[in-house]
Amino acid sequence: MSQPSLAQELILDSLITEALRANPDLKAAELRYKAFEAKVPQAGSLPDPFFKMVGSNLPIDSWSFDQTPMSGLELMLTQKIPFPGKLGLAEKTTRSLAQKTKEGYKSTKNFILSELKQNYYQLYLLQKSIEITQKNKLLIEDLARIASTKYSVGRGIQQDVLKAQVEVSKMIDKLISLEEMRKIIQAKINILLNRNPQDSLGKASDLTFQEFPYSEEKLQSLALETNPYLKGKGFFVSASQSAYDLALREYWPDFTLSASYRIRDEVKMDPVKGKDFVSFSAGINIPLYFWSKQKKKVQEKSLDLESSRQEYEGGENYVKLGVSKLFYSLNKFKKEVQLYQTAILPQARQSLESAKSGYQVNKVDFLTLLNNQVTLFNYEIAHHQALSSYFKTIARLEEMVGKSLL
Repeated sequence: MSQPSLAQELILDSLITEALRANPDLKAAELRYKAFEAKVPQAGSLPDPFFKMVGSNLPIDSWSFDQTPMSGLELMLTQKIPFPGKLGLAEKTTRSLAQKTKEGYKSTKNFILSELKQNYYQLYLLQKSIEITQKNKLLIEDLARIASTKYSVGRGIQQDVLKAQVEVSKMIDKLISLEEMRKIIQAKINILLNRNPQDSLGKASDLTFQEFPYSEEKLQSLALETNPYLKGKGFFVSASQSAYDLALREYWPDFTLSASYRIRDEVKMDPVKGKDFVSFSAGINIPLYFWSKQKKKVQEKSLDLESSRQEYEGGENYVKLGVSKLFYSLNKFKKEVQLYQTAILPQARQSLESAKSGYQVNKVDFLTLLNNQVTLFNYEIAHHQALSSYFKTIARLEEMVGKSLL
């Protein structure tokens, strides 16, 4: 299959669809929770019945069933029945753990999508940086030629020529670094898509600033409702509660029911003339050592329950703090983007145009013109860096909240 060229637009939604379909880590997480779901009906099932066949009271000289009335072939079936409620609680515990595993799958899904988006936005930044650097390299090369021409006719100085050449060399070095970083990000995206790391990718779409529609309080409220990590903690609390309730039921005995059928042959002096026998039995286990077994298990599960509750409360604090930190970073990048768009870039462009006009009539020296060009170059890259960071922070917030926010 042919790979897309850089001229082709790289659509984020298409990458997301492919990652959800092909990422092996996501598939593994899905299979884990499905495997755990298969444990739920097992936990609520009765223990397997026990079948036993016994040949009893056979004379050792003949091993015959028809010599004495006591001899016979006995078929026995035994079933253990837990005290009412135990199986239901065991199934409930396992179901909660299965739901926790499913939330783990959702966490993996959110992590993969966040990584994909962040790498996509980083690819956008690197491609824009390469594009701007190449453009500025050509502009500075033009300035170098102008400085060289002026120097050759005695209207300039050699220092201007050398300074321009140094800036061109710095641009070339920067392009080498940017291209290496682009390949690394490209490899990361390909791995998330389960492709070969070296497969080529198209050009990331241009990013357009979008106002973020959520407040800090609303984000925290959403996160507490939908964050898979926190929901998983909640299901673990439910599982711990069921396990504690089950431990309390262990004070009550389980039942064992048995039924047997003895096949007999008719022998002399047999009062029932070889008729088969049927036997029944019922028994219970006695929690005799409850002070060192059942009591300690209740204590164990009680501590586990309280621990899981404390972990959930800690998880809430972790999520709220994470949301707040990302929200503050988002506001910082928002202000930076707006400042570059409304003030810094227009002023830098105006300053460069003024320097060009002044240089043409010898009112501005070459180094001032060159510095203005380099300054604008740095500001253009910084603007795209702030824009990329803004969207990467939203991607991290989406992972933290557990849902798409734009």
